[in-house]
Amino acid sequence: MTPPSLTLLLCSLVITVTSCAFDNGSEGSSPPAIDYGPITAQNIANRQLNRRHISPAQRTALINVRVFDGLILRLPSTILIDGNRIGPSCHHTSGNTNTNPCGASAVYDAQGKTLLPGLMDSHTHPRTISDLTALTRAGVTTIVNANCPDPALCASLASQPGLTEIVATASFIATTPFSAHAVLVGLNNTDKFINSIGDAPTFVSRQIAQGADFIKIIGSAPGPGLSQDEQTVLVQAANAQYPGNNRGPRTVMHASSTPAYAQALEAKADQIHHSTLDAVLSDDLVREIVRQGTVVCPTLTVMRKIANSPLFNSSSGNSFAAAAQTVAKLHAASTTLGRILLAGTDASLEAAAPVQVPFGSSLHDELENLVVEGGLSPVQALNAATLMPARVFGLAGQRGAVREGLLADLVLVDGDPTVDIKKTRNVVKVWVRGVEFVE
Repeated sequence: MTPPSLTLLLCSLVITVTSCAFDNGSEGSSPPAIDYGPITAQNIANRQLNRRHISPAQRTALINVRVFDGLILRLPSTILIDGNRIGPSCHHTSGNTNTNPCGASAVYDAQGKTLLPGLMDSHTHPRTISDLTALTRAGVTTIVNANCPDPALCASLASQPGLTEIVATASFIATTPFSAHAVLVGLNNTDKFINSIGDAPTFVSRQIAQGADFIKIIGSAPGPGLSQDEQTVLVQAANAQYPGNNRGPRTVMHASSTPAYAQALEAKADQIHHSTLDAVLSDDLVREIVRQGTVVCPTLTVMRKIANSPLFNSSSGNSFAAAAQTVAKLHAASTTLGRILLAGTDASLEAAAPVQVPFGSSLHDELENLVVEGGLSPVQALNAATLMPARVFGLAGQRGAVREGLLADLVLVDGDPTVDIKKTRNVVKVWVRGVEFVE
């Protein structure tokens, strides 16, 4: 059997609306069936309400604004929000009495504040409109939903006017009935277990048919769970079955130990999420990550919370220091700006979760962790929440920069986060697809 401490660790890192069996750490047990209907219905009702009350995007000129272009902070200039897109360059001289610069219907004087691309959290678990609202408030305009327990629930969060957009949604978690993660699978989902290697292709095809943008695979080492062969076949099935126009990752591996990282690399998963709490990655594994071009989303914010939780401290041999040093090592091995790392938080506010990570504000915590613990520069950390996720999730032509023609997902902050990453917390205004967020 898996030791209770390991069960706690593994359960902590897959946050869903179900709970872990912490009382005995038993394997194979499941919580009762979960009814997502009421939450789904409320999300749909909120969408209709938003459509009636939200103000449409308009032609807005932001004057005297400093723009972070992905590399440097430019001198104050004028940026045009033209509907839901960033408009063409226009010039407005400071002190000009023209009340409609650049033909804008609205003007906002930023007074030298900093305009960033809308931030992206690459690992979250939203369930309600309140979750999306908190994200938007914090300047997080796009997210990845890292587990879909119910297709209707996930669909109910899509296309919420004026709120954070989910740009990619994971499959149901791929695991076995004998893993520590089995306790996260409700009785209405036990048919989704991988019982043998032959189940892998069918699991993948069903998840794709239900709208999963990528397959989330639970790395098992060092406890029981998916074998190396099963993990490899899941990756191979995803590579074979996803349509050719799939531009983002096809597989994301959950891994929180060095053996699980080794399994993910042997299986050749596109991304690995979470960092290592048992030990710092070896030089060989780091070199293999760089060689394969594997993208890592370390979620240091949740790793810190788990490492500091009283329940987790009952186990031995694991620490946040190991997780942080792994990130520093991966960053040092990267040869180009932001090539390996994504900013993600594992945000979830489920009452049953052993640790709770707030939506929105936690991404600012993650950026600070990447700088302070991981050794990234503030610009590199910003890239991990803008340019890098836009690239790896196939959104480079839509998001991730402040450039003409891209979607007007923008956040205005007070201060210079390219020098002090903490300044991303000073959110003044947020625009989602050109619509200013107003509560």
